[in-house]
Amino acid sequence: MIKYRLRGKNVEQLVDLAQSGLKDALEMIIEKYYPMVLKISSKYYAPWAEKDDIVQNGLVGLIKAVFYYNKEKSGFTSFAWRSIEAEIQSFLTYLNRKKNKILSEAVSVDAFTEDGEGESSYFLSDYKLTTSRKAIVEYLIEEVMKFLSEEEKEIFSMWLNGYSYRDISENVGVSPKKVDNTVQKVRRILKDRGKSSIFNLLKELI
Repeated sequence: MIKYRLRGKNVEQLVDLAQSGLKDALEMIIEKYYPMVLKISSKYYAPWAEKDDIVQNGLVGLIKAVFYYNKEKSGFTSFAWRSIEAEIQSFLTYLNRKKNKILSEAVSVDAFTEDGEGESSYFLSDYKLTTSRKAIVEYLIEEVMKFLSEEEKEIFSMWLNGYSYRDISENVGVSPKKVDNTVQKVRRILKDRGKSSIFNLLKELI
């Protein structure tokens, strides 16, 4: 019913509602502008980045645009376009730095992961606007929860809060294998919905 009423709103009105915390308005903006995200993403290519990673970062740029937008300065569509492009370009620049670092230092994958922990703050540096950060997390978690059983929701929630497989297993009363199956199910859900690149960032964003 809420979404039905929202369909009569223009994009600036939807943005205002999303900025005030209405999740349905944010979802409608994402639905409306997702084709634009795909169009912009299609202009970019990097041999070390999967296509859905580029699309996902474009989506992050769109969501950030919603919460940074000021209607006194520009129209939303042009602002969102610039935000999407900037997010994708920053992501590819970040990957390029990582790629060059690996080649120059000839480090192993494991060493690279440990050494790159400081630079992972790139993904968080622009999330200074608390409302935007919270909205991104809530949107992604809600997308996942729709496909989980009550037991799986409990497992997933504990995993997001940093519990180990053993702790989750003991608290929920399931096997560690069940815990792992649930985590892998979440990964598949996000991948199938074009959001696989966010999987490893969910715990960092919270």
